[in-house]
Amino acid sequence: MPPPKRPSWLLQAQKTGLQAAMSFGMYLGSWAGPWPPEPSFYVEIPVTISPTKGNFNLLFYVPKSYARRTPSSRFPLLVNFHGGGMSIGSGTDDARWAKDVMQQLGAVVVSVEYRLAPEHTFPTAVQDSLDAILYLVDNAEELCLDKDRIVLSGFSSGGNLAFTALILLEQLRRQQMLTSEPGIEGRDMDEFGVPVSKLPEGYPLPDFTIKALIAWYPSVDFTQSRHERRHTNPHPEVSMPGAMTSMFDTGYVFNSHLNAYESAHPLLSPGTASTDLLDAALPPRVVIYTCQFDALQKEGELFAARIREELGREVKFRMVEGVTHAWDKMPNPIWPPSRIEEVYKDACDSIKDYL
Repeated sequence: MPPPKRPSWLLQAQKTGLQAAMSFGMYLGSWAGPWPPEPSFYVEIPVTISPTKGNFNLLFYVPKSYARRTPSSRFPLLVNFHGGGMSIGSGTDDARWAKDVMQQLGAVVVSVEYRLAPEHTFPTAVQDSLDAILYLVDNAEELCLDKDRIVLSGFSSGGNLAFTALILLEQLRRQQMLTSEPGIEGRDMDEFGVPVSKLPEGYPLPDFTIKALIAWYPSVDFTQSRHERRHTNPHPEVSMPGAMTSMFDTGYVFNSHLNAYESAHPLLSPGTASTDLLDAALPPRVVIYTCQFDALQKEGELFAARIREELGREVKFRMVEGVTHAWDKMPNPIWPPSRIEEVYKDACDSIKDYL
């Protein structure tokens, strides 16, 4: 059963409370050391794909060598999407991950502060995520970025966005090819009753290469209810609280044009997208980490197996044992987070050959 609809003021009040609690928890966790870095700078970019206009920020974390760049320098790029159910969270949430990527891979990390629900419903977060990628590619020369050495990463709902941004990119590629034929016009609504995303008129999609994708405990299958997903967890009592997931789903999905709770829309449930669409959208290397005691563990594992078996991609899958959802965002401030560093290093090693 879908969660009951709630007025926007109530969703916003719940969001404010959760955001405050999350920010406090992240602050406490930062004391575990080493202290997460601050963004080096940020860029505010305009929305182009979403019909709801506005702006959002890209937070840049740059390695020390970036200060010595020359006009011909080209740094590998990792684009990251934070978690929080498309409703809460911040681009600084994954600063510890950004630190390890900078140190171990010498890459520039850009954290995307996509617009959040309930003010911005499905598929705004996906549209903003792709907008961020296209902005970085279009401005790669000025930013000294290598547009053919790009990796995407995301945590929880951000892992969903890492997949769905690429699916949207492929949909727009096909749409652009279709509408380039004389006498053929694109649709305004898709088969799910959601307005079709559109590129600015006259904008040609640029050439660039996504080398790999790293998804951390991603949500990939909304065809299952939260109740069904919770009971795939061997310890369902440590799953995310129902009140929190209900707020996420209502604010982002159920109050949107989709107006459906359990949906196979490919921009919501990448794990159920067609093989043809996934094959065209996904990069050569896919890495998925799940948490043993998490309602999202099983769907992440099944998706990894599908990508490997149906698409023939190079897939690394690892279930981190003995941990709950977002375990790396809650380090104990008394003991150094050595396990987090170990898993982050494992992730960096898994894509090193692609950068």
